[in-house]
Amino acid sequence: MKRKIILSILLTASVALAGCVAQQNASSSAGDIGQQSGIHPELTEQEQYIACSDCHKTVTPEIYEEWYQSGHGIGMVKCYQCHGTYEDLQVVPESSNCAVCHSGEFHRSPAGSQCWTCHPAHTFVMHK
Repeated sequence: MKRKIILSILLTASVALAGCVAQQNASSSAGDIGQQSGIHPELTEQEQYIACSDCHKTVTPEIYEEWYQSGHGIGMVKCYQCHGTYEDLQVVPESSNCAVCHSGEFHRSPAGSQCWTCHPAHTFVMHK
């Protein structure tokens, strides 16, 4: 019985992931679309339950790899913690989102500055 449940879950997840990848591939380069327009391509309700990294690993591998190798990736900080969920997605998040974890640094930075002005987005390992 447990085997059937696990197989069912795996099958559902792989079908959803395949749909996500197919949709992303069908819209030419979704990474380019998102970066140019600031709007995420449409996802079905079921696709919205897939972790962002599952699609972005394929669609925008350079961004995924930057994040994965960063302190945030190693620390298991998830995409939605900075960018929001699909319903309130911010392709370019507000700097105030950083203050949730980095309150001291946020309050010491110049007013109105973006964190990624000094810290490259997704890697955050060095100053520009």
